[in-house]
Amino acid sequence: MIKRFLVLSTFLLGSFLGNAQMTDMHWDTHGVGFKVPSDVRITTNNAEEYTAENANVFLTISPVQDGDLNEEHMADLTVEMAKGLGYDTVEEGDAIEIDDFTGYYVKGTKEGVNAVVMALLDKESSTNLLVVVVYNDGFEAKAVEILASFYAYD
Repeated sequence: MIKRFLVLSTFLLGSFLGNAQMTDMHWDTHGVGFKVPSDVRITTNNAEEYTAENANVFLTISPVQDGDLNEEHMADLTVEMAKGLGYDTVEEGDAIEIDDFTGYYVKGTKEGVNAVVMALLDKESSTNLLVVVVYNDGFEAKAVEILASFYAYD
């Protein structure tokens, strides 16, 4: 179901917003890559945090160092992390499979700002990530496209 949603969202984005170019970004410290709009600029890139943004989306990635993380606890963990980040509403969550990652995502709002919070476990390594994409109204499809593009290369 999530895959159909991602495909439909990507199609609708192309139809309504034109074919905005996406470009690859890499967080070499943790061996993860993803695609973002070509006008997104990196604002932080160190071992603890990777952030990038443009006028409509803000992406932040943090490593999660917990060897006890597993798929059984992903839903509760993701909701807990979103609430810990101060999101007023947390809704519409679902399990996800992206490349070498498995995880869970929830949508939320904080002071009227939209976000998707996603926890990812790398099936092939110990790379676990907390990913948050904050987006302006009308850019949910772009946020979903960014989240769906994650892949591990370590």
